[in-house]
Amino acid sequence: MKPKKLKLLTVFLFLLPLCMVILGAGCNDDVRDTACINQSYEIIESLKDVIGIVGIDNSYNEFIINIHKQGTIDEIIVAYPCELSKEFKKAGIKVILDGNLFVDADLPEPSLGGQEIFRIDIQTISITN
Repeated sequence: MKPKKLKLLTVFLFLLPLCMVILGAGCNDDVRDTACINQSYEIIESLKDVIGIVGIDNSYNEFIINIHKQGTIDEIIVAYPCELSKEFKKAGIKVILDGNLFVDADLPEPSLGGQEIFRIDIQTISITN
């Protein structure tokens, strides 16, 4: 091989793994956000001024918001947010929110009676007492 081609090949073989490491370092495998805001969906229910508790679904590695259904004893909505700002990514905090619930086939089936599971497109959210 000519020295110039050898040098070019060496540089390429050095830069390729380096680029892979740099790109991989930007990934966060802890708790992921889902990018569902841009997907079209049919609204199952619109929520207004509901109170929920933020938690983490360790099986899916996502944040959830547990919302008790008013007027019931044990019905609960487990809502998987499309996006959740960093300030709300704390398990156990109480939030008040508005948003639209919709079905997402990638979510788990309910594991308890009285449990409903949806994706939520949050319109407004704030921490409450």
